[in-house]
Amino acid sequence: MVHPYIANSINASVIILAGITAYFLSPSRPLEALLAPLFGILLLAATYHLKRHNRFVLHTVTALTLLVGFLLMVRIDPDNFIWDAEHTLTLLMGISCFLAVFSYVASFLRERKLRNNTIYKDDL
Repeated sequence: MVHPYIANSINASVIILAGITAYFLSPSRPLEALLAPLFGILLLAATYHLKRHNRFVLHTVTALTLLVGFLLMVRIDPDNFIWDAEHTLTLLMGISCFLAVFSYVASFLRERKLRNNTIYKDDL
């Protein structure tokens, strides 16, 4: 199982790289395309607090990552979906967000099941 701060770092890196790539591949270069990389930078800023096991930050990051995952998936119109770079990168960012949320929730449930924080003893 991956620790939440590692999952957060991977997710933020995917969002930043895919978002910037989608921005530069678009011929019109809309500023809205930079919102996803900006969110990825905010996630990277929260990684330090996730490593320190701040539960408030973990719950906030989980909720925001889930929200952004849904917002990215809403941007994809199934009727007009084609496997071009822009749609593929948006799909990749959305799936990455959902996998990160799954990792956050799985680590929370595993910690709750053990009730003694042994999951995090190895990285303190």
